[in-house]
Parts: sequence; C-alpha cells; structure tokens
Amino acid sequence: MPKNLFEQYSKASNIYFLVIMCMQMIKVISISDGKPAMLPPMIFVIVTSMLKDGYEDYKRHRDDRAENEELTEIYN
Repeated sequence: MPKNLFEQYSKASNIYFLVIMCMQMIKVISISDGKPAMLPPMIFVIVTSMLKDGYEDYKRHRDDRAENEELTEIYN
C-alpha cells in the first residue's frame, strides 16, 4: 500500500490535485469555504488507479507462474 501510494503521487497530475486540495483548505484563499472539495474525486482516481495496478500485477503474476510451470526440453 505505501509503495503504491508513492507510485501514485509520483505522477504530476496527482501531485497537482493534492496541492489544489491543500490550497482549498486555506480559508482565506478558498472558494469552497475551507472544505477540500477535490478530496472525493482525488480519492476516486487514486483508488481506481490502485485497483487497476493491482489487477495488472495479479495478471502478470498468474502469467509468470504459468510460464514457469511449463515443461521444457534440455538439449545437450
């Protein structure tokens, strides 16, 4: 989980939305009355990306296992 969060926040778009969300919590400059209005969409995007990455890792693991379990012939 922490490694995947690190990977998610290494993308420039996710950092941008994190900065915007933090700025929304500053009441003086916020148009959302100090509430982080970007939080729900940002959580949705990050969780969706994490699920997609997890599914791709699972498929890769499954394919690697099938490849490693195949019988091979050795030529001398």
